[in-house]
Order: sequence, then C-alpha cells, then structure tokens
Amino acid sequence: MHAHQAQTDPVALIEELTNMIAHKLDVRIDEADITPTVPLLEGGLLLDSMILFELITLIEQRYEVVFPSDGLNTENFANLTVLAGHVNGLIAAKAGQGGRG
Repeated sequence: MHAHQAQTDPVALIEELTNMIAHKLDVRIDEADITPTVPLLEGGLLLDSMILFELITLIEQRYEVVFPSDGLNTENFANLTVLAGHVNGLIAAKAGQGGRG
C-alpha cells in the first residue's frame, strides 16, 4: 500500500473525494456539480449528517486515518479544498507518528 506517504497530492485527493461523493455515497449529485470550492453543506451540495458520517468512514478506511472528535466541525467540511487539506494533515500526522513509540 501507499499509506506511508507523508502527504497526498492535493489535486488527486480532491479528485478522489469528488469520486467518493458522486459514486460511493447515496446521493444524487452529478460529479460535474462537485467543484473544489462548492460548499459541501448549506448553500451547496447540502450533505446531511448521515452522508457526512458515511464520507468520513470512507475517508478513514481509504487513507487509514481517524478523524479526531475536534476535527468533526463544519469548518473542515466547508468545501473539498478545505477537506482535502484536513485529510492531508491527518495523513501527515499519522506518517509522523510511524516511528515513534
């Protein structure tokens, strides 16, 4: 696996998150409507809490990270650019912990 990378390419990460929302979640949102800056919540895609929970679960499984409870705030889900930055931070933090103990 490639989970040992310190960070993921932000563009590739946004593309993968877009794919997750459009094809793996139970939403009727066209991939073309999901841009890096469209709001994921109010005023945009209107993802509800159940869909967000599913998305978080997919991200945690895919990138082998855990969203800390303080990371579950609406600011981190403002849009895909912000979310990708947060996920990259989780990936980098996990990679940094790898050799410690």
